[in-house]
This record gives sequence, C-alpha cells and structure tokens, in this order.
Amino acid sequence: MPANHLPTVLIVDHSLSNRDLIGDCLRQLTDIQVVGAGDGAQALHCFRELRPSLILLDLALDDIDGISLARELRQIERGAEEDGIVAWTPIVFLSRIQDEDALARGILAGGDDFLYTPVSEVVLLAKVRAMLRIAGMQREIHDAHRQLSSIARLDSLTNIPNRRHFDETLAAEWKRCRRADAPLSIVLGDIDFFKQFNDIYGHPAGDSCLTAIAGSLHEALFRVEDMVARYGGEEFAAILPGTDNEGARAVAERMRRAARELCIPHAQGVGGLVSCSFGVASINPDSASLPQQLLQTADAGLYLAKRAGRNQIGLAGI
Repeated sequence: MPANHLPTVLIVDHSLSNRDLIGDCLRQLTDIQVVGAGDGAQALHCFRELRPSLILLDLALDDIDGISLARELRQIERGAEEDGIVAWTPIVFLSRIQDEDALARGILAGGDDFLYTPVSEVVLLAKVRAMLRIAGMQREIHDAHRQLSSIARLDSLTNIPNRRHFDETLAAEWKRCRRADAPLSIVLGDIDFFKQFNDIYGHPAGDSCLTAIAGSLHEALFRVEDMVARYGGEEFAAILPGTDNEGARAVAERMRRAARELCIPHAQGVGGLVSCSFGVASINPDSASLPQQLLQTADAGLYLAKRAGRNQIGLAGI
C-alpha cells in the first residue's frame, strides 16, 4: 500500500478512454486513490511497487491475456509469503463478452469476480466498496496474526526471544551454516547465585534483575544476525552465526561486562554485585554433528566457569 495509506485501485485496461471512464467514476470515493496500467508489463510493475488493494483487470490486453496475468499476480503473492501468510489482492475481471468458460477459467486462475462492461456506476462503486472492505478485513486479520506470532516468540517477562524462538532459530542457522560451511557458535549464560538473590531481595526484585540482565545481554550483541534468548529460569543463550570460537569468546566477554556494569547489588554475589557466568562452544556443522552437541558443550563450559569462581567464561571442547 502506498505511503499515504489510502487503498489503491489498479485499473488494467489497454484502452485509455476506458481507464479514464472507470477512474473518473471511482474518484467519487474520496478515501481511495486510482492508478491505471495499459498492459501487463505496466500492471506487474504497479503491482510490485504499489501493492494495490484491488485490481480491475480487463480480459483483453495487448501483451498478455487477463487470465494469464492473474496467474502471474498470484504467483508473485505466493513468492512473497511471510510468516506463513500469503497476501491476497482482490482481482475483478472486466469483460465486454459474456463467456461462462472464460469466467470459470478466470476464477481458477485466481480471479475473484467478474463485471461485464459497460457497467453502471452504482454496480461498479458497490462492487469496489465491497471488495475493499473484504481486503481491509483480511489485512486486519493478518496484522493480528503477526502480532500473535511475535508475542508467541517473546519471553513475557524480559521481552527478548523465548526458548521456542531460540530452538527454531538454532535449527535454521544450523542448516544455513552447514550449507555455507560456516562456523556457528553458542554462548550459554547464567546469573550467578540467583536463587540467593531471590531469597534475599524477593521475587519482584528477581524479576527486575532478570529484565535488566536480558536487556544488557541484548545490547551487547552488535550484529543483526546474532540473537540472545531467555533459555529458562535465570539462563540465557545466544546464537552467533558465522562466528568462530575466538569471536564467540569476545562476544561472551562483552556480555559478561555488560551484565556486571549494571552494578546491581547482591549481598552474596561476586564482589557484592550481580554477575553472570558463560560457556562458549563453536562448530562447523556437518552431517556427523547435531545442534544438541553444541548446546551440551556450551553447558559444559558454563559448568567450568562456575567451578572456577563464576563471573567468567568457560570453554569446553566438542
């Protein structure tokens, strides 16, 4: 939809006079904008650039027939699938000939309705209003779906990705790094003496601590492809695609410092402050390895960091 957010109606007709006639009629609707295209190539360009809310498509074009163009438009929509959602733009065919076979083929090709021309202003305006209303309702449903999908992937307390999102991302990055023969690293972190923190200061303070730590760990990641999630309880896990062991250790150190520099008091913490320990693991995924091995190695590194006194980084070999 164009930047002004007004619904756009795309009229595709080889005849300029027909486009002008239909356009003048539709401009009675002050809450839409009208764009015309004289052939299939122009229509495809307008479709990609403007993402119209409705297409009025003449069956007889000079460079392509309307039914074939409708198939191409639907193919473009399927190719732009996002989060499992395929966009849908109502397509109403315009025809000067009443042909039931063409009507059936048009609907199978992805059309939604037929108007036989010439058509009265009353019928045309009513049809456009109805189709735009349906398209608007569909957009609202898609927006709600995206919001729910986003919520389902976020931890409700810390507002960073949750375990489900972490698992999905790890699986996807594992496959991608395997194809590219690129390294993949995991940083697994844990808040030191967090149970004691809750016992001393109470669970509301514990929740505030978790939220602050999550924010600091997120801010410590500089690349858009890196991601940190709440792994469970007081544990956090970061996925670092294309990062080797040395790079992952540098990221872990940045995360450690970021958490420490919050300076959250902790009577039983390391040096009287909240701190985090981290385990780091790296691998070049191949057919003989599994993501679970990477996680287990990072967990082993975290165990070593805690045994060594906490507030540090542990490394364990795969």
